Amino acid sequence: MNEKMFFRDAEREGMLTRNPLFASGVIIAPAAAACTDFYSAAILSAVFTAVTFVTVAICRFVPRKIVYTVRIILYTLVASLVYVPIHLFFTSGDLAEMYYAVGIYAPLLITNSLITLRTETKFYRLSTSYMLKLAAFYVMGYDLALLSFGGIRGILTKGTVMGVKVLPFSIPALSNLFGGFILLAVISALFRWILQIVYGTYGKS
Repeated sequence: MNEKMFFRDAEREGMLTRNPLFASGVIIAPAAAACTDFYSAAILSAVFTAVTFVTVAICRFVPRKIVYTVRIILYTLVASLVYVPIHLFFTSGDLAEMYYAVGIYAPLLITNSLITLRTETKFYRLSTSYMLKLAAFYVMGYDLALLSFGGIRGILTKGTVMGVKVLPFSIPALSNLFGGFILLAVISALFRWILQIVYGTYGKS
């Protein structure tokens, strides 16, 4: 398989067929609890991107001979250290109010499964170049899914986009945790159904 095919397969897997949020159903708590609109989704996406990709890239150098449990602890420790400058950046600028609005769910991304699980079962079994590409597409897949979910949730909750009325109705209940999980389940089911139609047919061709 040549480099172009590797790149195409990595893109499809990370962003579509195994999308971390919609297809795989991982890291859903921040989405359901704190991702109430596009802006909160953007904050969570930025934190997730920086913490996850940098941590995965650094922890590639952790020796495989170290006991599995210790490696997981090291991954989390590295993620915590990576998170520190991110936290300082958001709390010292104009985005501080939006950052604080997502609460504990920003630092919770330190322990996301792409770092603590996928690194061992998937990423570190691949060559470095392909691993970095695949990890990047997984991160982008999660970010795009989170931004889409936040945008849809914000519109349905308020019926507006940037203050402009776009829906004749609104569903304020979707802003709470219970509503978030219901909406996420519905969107994920639709996403998987579309993938089954598109890639089910594609896989047979």
